[in-house]
Amino acid sequence: MKAVRVLEYGGQLVFDEVPKPTIAGDEILVKVRSTAVNHVDLVKASGTARQVLPIDLPWIPGHEFSGVVEEIGSDVAAYSPGDAVFGSTSGMGSYAEYLAVKAVVIARKPSNLSFEEAASVPVAAETAWQGIFAHGHLEKGQTILIHGGAGAVGAYAVQLASHAGATVIATASGDDEAYLKSLGASRVINYREAQFEKVLREKVDVVFDLVGGDTQKRSFLLLKEGGHLISATQPVSQEEAAKQRVTGAMMRLAPSGDVLGRIARMLEEGTIRPDVATVYPLQDVAQAWKDIVGNLPAAHGMSPSGPGAARRRSHGKIVLRVASRE
Repeated sequence: MKAVRVLEYGGQLVFDEVPKPTIAGDEILVKVRSTAVNHVDLVKASGTARQVLPIDLPWIPGHEFSGVVEEIGSDVAAYSPGDAVFGSTSGMGSYAEYLAVKAVVIARKPSNLSFEEAASVPVAAETAWQGIFAHGHLEKGQTILIHGGAGAVGAYAVQLASHAGATVIATASGDDEAYLKSLGASRVINYREAQFEKVLREKVDVVFDLVGGDTQKRSFLLLKEGGHLISATQPVSQEEAAKQRVTGAMMRLAPSGDVLGRIARMLEEGTIRPDVATVYPLQDVAQAWKDIVGNLPAAHGMSPSGPGAARRRSHGKIVLRVASRE
């Protein structure tokens, strides 16, 4: 099968012929239709975080996918060959024509989504769900502050929190205000013009931090006693959390077919919506990676492309089309 591989840290992306994976009894072989590009793929490939995000070289990138079940393991009863599915994986990458994945981490593709749209969902939507509900314990009637609300994870967090009956406040650039309000944010604070801790009069129950750095430190000032500061970007100071009498935790996505199934139903109902910025064929992966570097909001507008990159970026995920409909 064809696959994209990284042969050495910091090396070029290579379009290779590799063996098709074999599956265990609890796994499914998926013929991949689309996969999406995530910042973590670039970080892992660069080797800059190899102490905390090691990979076995040569490595196939890709953490989320959509496709069609090709083969099922002997212990799998929930799926059959021909089923359209989507999901995320922490194992072998999805920048390939075939992927072996545990049946418990996938779900049926929402019928109203294209394969490209479906591939853009799992990592961002599951991260948002687990961050605000499993870790942040957000409930109806509470208030949540989401830093980096216009990013892929942030956009789902805004939608999910709003649907759950929470009051949603997001920090983003001024250009993103209309977009975020259309997703359910009741207030958007332009981080370029105001410091959120100075303009917010009320304290919040949950902070979902997708930015890190000084933004995270300043967020402690806004949490109610007993509140939760959840970060998807960096560890949270336990000393500061104890001092402020709040809970602080860094989360890492744990793929879950149950959670993804609930997200799929919300997508089918139109309660939440996906957002795809650009679709490239798999062989143009190098250009897709260049695009994501330019699109990174990173620490509120400061990306590897330098100041101003955030003004050029579009919303939504960059998707790779692996196989067209046969």
